[in-house]
This record gives sequence, structure tokens and C-alpha cells, in this order.
Amino acid sequence: MGIQENRLTIPAVLEELSVAYGFVADAARAAGLDDEAVYHCHLSVEEVCTNIVEHGYGYKGQDETITIECRAYPDRFLIIISDGAPPFNPLGVPEPDPSLPLSERKHGGWGIHFVKQYMDEVAYRYTNNQNHLAMVKYK
Repeated sequence: MGIQENRLTIPAVLEELSVAYGFVADAARAAGLDDEAVYHCHLSVEEVCTNIVEHGYGYKGQDETITIECRAYPDRFLIIISDGAPPFNPLGVPEPDPSLPLSERKHGGWGIHFVKQYMDEVAYRYTNNQNHLAMVKYK
């Protein structure tokens, strides 16, 4: 089996994000991932795209886009999310401490923490005025 690749570009607004989740879930299922892995991909894309709309574009992304690429390899499923918001590496956010009592936990960082837990690999790069977050789920 060769590489299967799909790409979707949506406006960077909350109302369009469900299209991205469905697109990724369908591609993950078609790639042969089990239900739990599909769910992890869905949640990770939801978290990343919501952060792009909220923090990257400040809810003003109606003239901006988010592109999601899905690539199915024989041994893994790759998702690359790209946007033109200001450069931001979410992997550089300090890890939250889940051992602290709730009242002492800092706000922020939990979403990417869960993405790193759900996905097998997560990498960031900024090229050509675009943020690119790559996430891998092994089969």
C-alpha cells in the first residue's frame, strides 16, 4: 500500500472546525486506525485548531485559513495542521503539573499536554510564514 494523502482548507473560524474533525476522523478510519486512535486524532485536531482560532487569530480569522493534511503510511497516520497566524510553538509551553491540587494549577498548557499524550509524535516548525504542527499516530 502506498501513501494516501488528503488535504482540507477551511476558514479559521469556530463554526468551520467540525468540518476539520470529521475530515480527520474519516481519513484516520480509512487509514485503518482503530476507534480509540481515531478519537485521539479527532481530539488532538480539535484542540490545535481551536487554539489557532482563539489564540492565533484572536477569533478574527474569517479572512484566514487553516489547512489540514492527512497522510496514511503503511505503519502510521500523519496529520499536519498549517496556519498563517503569528509564529507560535505550542511545544515550548511549559508542561502543567497534574500532581498539584486543582487550586494550585496554572491556567494554560493543558491542551497541548493532552495532544502529546494522545499522539505518538508531535513536532512544530515555522516555514514560509506558516506554523506547521505535525502529529503522528502509529498503527
